Amino acid sequence: MNLKYKGINKRGRSEWIELDLISNYDPEGVVMEEWQVNQYRPLVEGIQVSIGREMTKKELSTVQWLSGSEKSSISNIMGIIYAAHEHGKEAVT
Repeated sequence: MNLKYKGINKRGRSEWIELDLISNYDPEGVVMEEWQVNQYRPLVEGIQVSIGREMTKKELSTVQWLSGSEKSSISNIMGIIYAAHEHGKEAVT
């Protein structure tokens, strides 16, 4: 995750750029409004802790898309990830 503040957009909202998602389609990176960044950041951090590694560019792209969803949908997905992580720890012991 490599977020850089971009500025205020025409709607008066703060924007950030995810530089890790630079591509031919988004040569400057993916632009997100601050409300989406506020969902994206903890989602990425929580998943990375659960999987024990940094996410790939494709995974980050999917999480960036998901971060535009309703909070309840994000909470459900994170609940599944956390449950899988806990189940995996229990299966090892």
